[in-house]
Amino acid sequence: MKLLLTLNTLVKDLVNVDAIINYVLERQNPDGGYTFCRWTESNAQDTFYALNILDILGIQPENVDKTISFLKSLQHADGQFDSVKVAYYVIKSLLKFGEKPLKPLIGLVKYLPKLIEDLESPFIDVEALSEVESIYMLVDLCALLNIEVNSERIIGAILRIRNSDGSFGSVKRSRMASTFYALGILKNLGYDISGLADTLKWIRKHEYAGGGFTYAPEAAPTYLEDTYFGIKSLETLNEKIAYPRENLMFVARFQNPNGGFRRSIFLGVSDFESTYQALSSIKVLLSPLGLGWL
Repeated sequence: MKLLLTLNTLVKDLVNVDAIINYVLERQNPDGGYTFCRWTESNAQDTFYALNILDILGIQPENVDKTISFLKSLQHADGQFDSVKVAYYVIKSLLKFGEKPLKPLIGLVKYLPKLIEDLESPFIDVEALSEVESIYMLVDLCALLNIEVNSERIIGAILRIRNSDGSFGSVKRSRMASTFYALGILKNLGYDISGLADTLKWIRKHEYAGGGFTYAPEAAPTYLEDTYFGIKSLETLNEKIAYPRENLMFVARFQNPNGGFRRSIFLGVSDFESTYQALSSIKVLLSPLGLGWL
């Protein structure tokens, strides 16, 4: 509840917190799951983001027993999930309630060789924001569940996709997203990221004085995800946000009248992922790395 009170005090003229809460709660289905698009089936991703939004705001979710049952139903009879992402969304959500999947996880680490191979593949999945995201999720899950992974192999693979300017990932995708995921993986596996000075310098080049982070240094900030991944990358590096007030005002501009946040600064429908990114960014901006150090 503490952050909610802080939001009401510092951001009440910028962000409509009550509208956010209503936006999320109104999109819970009878099965306990959530979907950002009403009257469609519940899914793991939207349920994960909905629960995290409510958690950031200090709000207790409704129909918890149904939500837990819905999440557990997404695991197959053999213990597997449809993908690493579905496993991540389900298990992370269940852990919030102190719950575990119905069956022991089977074959989670088997995804790793293919994911590492895909890191340097010339073939790009146009729908994927980052080629590093699934490895980030897998490493995070394995750490939470005490599943051993080949840390040296993963660290080596991640460092091989580090670019000469300090960023990570292919220029055909979001390098800001890939840089955040790469830093998270390296830190999770015990690699000392404090020495990645070029990476920090690259992130700073995309930090816009008027608020937000840009896709390219010469561009104006347009998409919420660039700002989210920029802020979260600095948080991972334990670095201060240079323009916390400006970033706060910039993020607030993405809120729609229905309470949710959209991806583009110009137009767009609200969705749970963007709403989570906005609130997660605001949480950092209100922390000692943001307004707390001014």
